[in-house]
Parts: sequence; structure tokens; C-alpha cells
Amino acid sequence: MFQHLTSIVAIDRHGAIGCKNRLPWSIKSDMAFFRKSTMGKSIIMGRKTYESIGGCLKGRHNLVLSHNSRVFESSETCRLVNSVKEALAAATQQGGAETFVIGGATTYSEFAPYVDRYLATIVDHSAADADAFLDEHVVSEFNRWQAHEIARFPAVSGQDEFAFKIVEFSAPDAHERVEMRKALANRFLEKHLNQVHAKGRSKATKDKSAQAAYSF
Repeated sequence: MFQHLTSIVAIDRHGAIGCKNRLPWSIKSDMAFFRKSTMGKSIIMGRKTYESIGGCLKGRHNLVLSHNSRVFESSETCRLVNSVKEALAAATQQGGAETFVIGGATTYSEFAPYVDRYLATIVDHSAADADAFLDEHVVSEFNRWQAHEIARFPAVSGQDEFAFKIVEFSAPDAHERVEMRKALANRFLEKHLNQVHAKGRSKATKDKSAQAAYSF
């Protein structure tokens, strides 16, 4: 079981995270931080995020959450999952020390009860035209989570449009959240295994019936 489920997100002063399915700013240093943090790890994203970034990200194990099974054909590094439980189970099977939730707004909310860490880039800006926000409940939780400032960056022309800081928020009930994730993942895997066995028994019964029909 992976040790951390981390939501990595960039927000403005009011919790805005997007505008028309894009980031409301251009901050190259934060993109470099995102790349370094997630490289080689499992990442979970919603369908809209998958579409906005142009597909799965290289060098990561991509899990795309969608109820539409025709979004794309799953591969070893880019897998379609249909529920939070399936995503957690798939991440468990991948192993590793950490899995990241990378958006969008609905996906952040769906995984909020199970996330034990946030890496939040807080941008010194108010995006007036923003149309996607991190859930207010999640933002308010930051006040009771342990906070550690990782880095602070000034605005730099041609590099970082606005000043920002990166803060790590750690859940005070992290152990309980890990146990909830384990329980959900195990229930999904057990149900999936039972379905596989049931299909196997059904096929075996049909094969025996077919043999009996022609053994005269």
C-alpha cells in the first residue's frame, strides 16, 4: 500500500484553480516543481484534466477517472478507472511510496476524504475570470492541518507571472485516512476477484453442458 495520497494543486488567493479548463496563470517554476514531484509516481486525474493536458503524462502511471469507458484504450501506463475505489485499488497494485491526485475540481473533491497530504501552490493573484475552484471545505481544512512552507518565489518576467509559495499540508488524522483507503481498495479487489471467479465457474459449467450435449 502506498504511504501517501497527495493532492497537488495550485490555487489563487480565493481558491481558484482554473479557467476554461486551463490554468489562470503561467508559472514555469511551479510546473517544474509539479514535474519533479510526480515523475515516476502514480497520478490520478479526471477526464476533463486528461483532455486539457492532451492525454496521459509521460514518466508516470496515469489513472484517469471517468464513467465513460470509451475515453481511450487502457495501456500499462495509462489506465481508465471508473470509480474512486478502483483508482485506489489500481494505485495500490502499482505500489510506490506516493500517489498524486492532480485534478480537476471534482476529482479533488471526490478524493478529499482519503487524501492525507496536500502540496499547495498558493499564487499571489486573484483570477477574476476563474470558473473552477478547490472546494471551500478543503480550503478551510488547511487551517487545522499541519503546514510547512517548502519554498517561496517572486514574480519573474518571462518565467513566473505572479509571486507564489508552495506549502505542504499534512492531515492530523493521516493514519485513519490510510486505513479508509486500504478498506476501499481491498473491497474493490475482493469484489473484482469474486467476479472473475464467478465468470470462470460460469464458463466451466457451459463447457460441461456443451460436452454433455455432444457425448451421445
